[in-house]
Amino acid sequence: MKRVGSQPAKLQKKYRAEDDAKDPIQVYCRIRPIQSSLESSCIKVVSDTEIQIYCPPDERGISREGQFSYKKIFTEYETQEVVFQDLGLPLIEQLLTGKSSLIFAYGISGSGKSYTMTGNQEDGGIVGRCFDVIFNSIQNYQARRFTFKPDKLNGFDVYSMEDALFFKSEDFKNNVKNPSKTSKKKDGDTDRIPFNYKIMDIEQDVAYSVFISYVEIYHNYVYDLLEDVSDGEIRRNSKIIREDSNGNMYVHGVNEQEVFNADEAFEWLRKGQLRKRTAPTFLNMDSSRSHTVFTIRVVQAPLDTDGVSIIQDKKYTVVSQLSLVDLAGSERAGKAKTTGQRLQEAGEINKSLSNLKQCLKILYENQSSSNLRNIAEKIPYRTSRLTHLFKSFFEGSGSIRMLICVNPISEYTELLPVLQFGEMSGSVQVKRTTPLRMDIGLTPGRRKVIDVQSINRIPCVIEEDTRVPQDNKINYESKENCFGSYLNLGPPLPDLEVDDLLDNEKRQQLITALDQRIKKKEELRALLITQSNDIRSQIVVLESNYAGAKQEINSLQILRDQDTNKVKQYQNKSFLLENELASLKRKLEFMDNENKRLKSDLNAKDNMLNQVSVDKDLLKQKYNTKIVKKQEQLSREFKDKWKVQENEFEAKLQDKKRKLRHIKNIVESTENIPGHFSRRIVKRTLSDESLNKIEPVVNNGKPTDSKQNEVTKFF
Repeated sequence: MKRVGSQPAKLQKKYRAEDDAKDPIQVYCRIRPIQSSLESSCIKVVSDTEIQIYCPPDERGISREGQFSYKKIFTEYETQEVVFQDLGLPLIEQLLTGKSSLIFAYGISGSGKSYTMTGNQEDGGIVGRCFDVIFNSIQNYQARRFTFKPDKLNGFDVYSMEDALFFKSEDFKNNVKNPSKTSKKKDGDTDRIPFNYKIMDIEQDVAYSVFISYVEIYHNYVYDLLEDVSDGEIRRNSKIIREDSNGNMYVHGVNEQEVFNADEAFEWLRKGQLRKRTAPTFLNMDSSRSHTVFTIRVVQAPLDTDGVSIIQDKKYTVVSQLSLVDLAGSERAGKAKTTGQRLQEAGEINKSLSNLKQCLKILYENQSSSNLRNIAEKIPYRTSRLTHLFKSFFEGSGSIRMLICVNPISEYTELLPVLQFGEMSGSVQVKRTTPLRMDIGLTPGRRKVIDVQSINRIPCVIEEDTRVPQDNKINYESKENCFGSYLNLGPPLPDLEVDDLLDNEKRQQLITALDQRIKKKEELRALLITQSNDIRSQIVVLESNYAGAKQEINSLQILRDQDTNKVKQYQNKSFLLENELASLKRKLEFMDNENKRLKSDLNAKDNMLNQVSVDKDLLKQKYNTKIVKKQEQLSREFKDKWKVQENEFEAKLQDKKRKLRHIKNIVESTENIPGHFSRRIVKRTLSDESLNKIEPVVNNGKPTDSKQNEVTKFF
């Protein structure tokens, strides 16, 4: 909560007496829907608060995965309305009670950050739905335009009704002189679809005004997107960041526009978006080249004792703000294929995001290791305009929420640092701020009493003025006929002239008529008092009935919220199951295709094996025929050779027998010769015969028959 001016001593003591409790940064994660069915997701939703990422195996067969937990996971089936109800609606309730908040949308380029924050005409984002909820809630309690005006020091001055009318006339004259400054819709624009939701539990004895501002941080310079410049003019004057008297950071000299309805605020938002720096890259056709900060500030001032006018004491004014930050997406130059100016812009974007990570990391380390170190490390807020602007939020001036947007078809190396940063941010704690309702000692329900009196006002009795000039006679009969249907004031007064007052009879008639009218007036007064008391008693009964009905409504709302939470849980479970079912269907289709492919390959291989078997049988049959023919041929050749060798052996055997007989004859003829002479003859004869020694005959490795063996042994 941010307060303008000095605070009363009682309020300061109350504020300082608050405990130093801390709340963690609430981090949400939203998964962008997959555009094509051919693309595969690397993210799996484990539960409402946990997701898992994984990458396919690399060349070495190693696959990596990681699991991260957040406050809530918005799946690809979650609508813009569901995201706003969980993320933005509680912050609007805090905003109207005087508490400031901050939302970061963080992610790589093309992950859906800008769509989540601003949306489109048909499906509004967080910013447009904030407009609808705020103005639906305060439409009966808004202050007159120009009642509050910025004081250029991050505060607001309060003006009277006369001053507000004067400022309004001056603004009308300026718009007449410069009609180009007034915002007009283009011919091609279509009416947006409003978000019908209203916060009931708001303070009614205050007056509200809404101011908006829109800036961008480009190349570490702050530029005003709502600056009053002509079309096509380049904004070269950057703004500086200052600190106000309460320690809150703000953009000095920024143009804050007072808006009176959601359409007017949305028109200013559209005007600022047209000036925002965007450029096409390889990853995104409309890539943001700067960080944009859209700020909604609600100014509250209490009503006076009458419940009509606003107390103009500046110290009672309460200012709360909601900053919606659309961070430019981090990107890699190689993948985004940026060169030149786009490459420099990407470098500045990555540098500022790196500084944001560093600040949160040091803040987390200082909190987690405070007991181990005596001196905490200094946080470099001033290194970047982004962290410098929101330094007061990190130090406890409001609650912080972060939305991590991821594209499920991104690479594992790109998603891992984003999800790690989101999980680390959820561990950072900031000081809790308590919304402060203004209590200045006045009777509560002042506005309500005035509204009831204006609706249920009792008509007063019209009393005639007896001091009427003589020339202007009052037609009392026509007057009483006019009010006869409502009140009867008694008999009509007689028509008298001045001279008739001297007549006692006519004067007595006038006195009698006046007495009757006085008596009737007393009766009507008594009747009025009785009816007023009855109405008051009825109002008391109605208020008691209203209090009972309100309690019953609160209990029913609690039951409804419980049922709504159960419905949301069942819806989330159904979404998870549908997601799982879709994933299983994709796996089943993949397995069916793989099965069909394997079956076709198996059939082809079976056909090939059958063909090989047929070829083998044919070849076997062919070789068997050749073997049979070869065996027959070899058998015939063997038989022919065997016959030839057998004939040769028979011839040799006959020759040997002849020689043996010859030797025998020689031996017998030499028996009568002397011994020494006969031995020489026999020796010589044997030596001559040894020259003609017959070698054993072998046919194909087989020995000859027994006769041949005997001859061989003999020689």
